[in-house]
Amino acid sequence: MSPAQPARRRSDAVANRAALLDAAERVLLRDGPAVPLDVVAREAGVGIATLYRNFADREELYAAVVHRSYQLVAALAQEAEASAAPPLDALAGFLHGVLAERHHFALPLLGGPGPLSADGADPLGVRICRSLAAVLKRGVGDGSIRPDATAADLVVTGAMLAHAQLPPDAWGRAARRIAALVLDGLRARPDTGPLPDGLTGAELDRVMTRGAGEAAAH
Repeated sequence: MSPAQPARRRSDAVANRAALLDAAERVLLRDGPAVPLDVVAREAGVGIATLYRNFADREELYAAVVHRSYQLVAALAQEAEASAAPPLDALAGFLHGVLAERHHFALPLLGGPGPLSADGADPLGVRICRSLAAVLKRGVGDGSIRPDATAADLVVTGAMLAHAQLPPDAWGRAARRIAALVLDGLRARPDTGPLPDGLTGAELDRVMTRGAGEAAAH
């Protein structure tokens, strides 16, 4: 047996898994979570047996799709944290990035069947909040961001903007405007009144991982 053959099989397996995740995103957005899995397999250009070699069932496939969505959002949040731009500009980049990638978010990031850690919190969700909180802290420190804004506010805003409520072109315009309004609302002003109570970090963790599998069931 040629040494190249096992490597080729591994490469094919990686490509098949990626194709299945891409297909699942498209099919879920187009047809909803109740679509038969053989439709996902056909969309990916593989047999149903290949799908089941990669994912034990519908819930595991959808959890992998959501996990990949979390990875995208975490990368955007970490990019904002690492940015040398003013904090509000870094947060604008985060929200605009979420909008640009929204076609990859086939299931809700809040309450979707994400991978859980031992304590019930999605580690990527924690990472997202930590990165966004660091940007907010910089902004509060330099006086550009109001002190009562939280990472939870930004996560909820991003999750809302990522799911189109109108046809794509119309939603792109409307969502960019909403993002601009949110960013303007984050600015520190001497006459700004206090915000209503929002979600705590612990409450957001519970919401982000609550009901694992519910989306697959509906």
